[in-house]
Amino acid sequence: MTPFFLIIGLIIIASLAGYAWHLTRQVKRAQQQAEQQQQQEAAQAAHNLRQKQLELVTDIRFIARSVLAQQCEITEGVLRIQYLMNGLDPDAWQLSELHHVRAHYDATRHMPILDAYKKLSKKEQFKIDQQRWALENQHQEAIEKELTWLVSYSFPQVTLLQ
Repeated sequence: MTPFFLIIGLIIIASLAGYAWHLTRQVKRAQQQAEQQQQQEAAQAAHNLRQKQLELVTDIRFIARSVLAQQCEITEGVLRIQYLMNGLDPDAWQLSELHHVRAHYDATRHMPILDAYKKLSKKEQFKIDQQRWALENQHQEAIEKELTWLVSYSFPQVTLLQ
């Protein structure tokens, strides 16, 4: 009887070892699938971020070209460019090549726009328009030079664009 129990014991141990090996393989397979899924998600997130960055660069250049072609007022263009650059690369906004653009932004950012502008009396609107036009005329040449530079700027700090 002893050999019989020994054989049954060995069969049970071999079965349990086989089952443990099977479970280990399943865990490894699940881990590999999870890693692959994470890599795919990371790649997709990087792709989406790169697309968003490319859209921002395209929009910045489009607005700069619109201002240069006098299809967009300087102040509106500067306000929009500042907003977009802040979302793309805030450090680029501080570059010395954009000194006059920044100065114009600082001088006009307090001016009411959209509904706040519409709520003003015609006299107040005219006064603000006069101030804005004077600033635009005063800095037009320097701003256009800086926007021409911006159209070809590659945003090297934005690593996904490279």
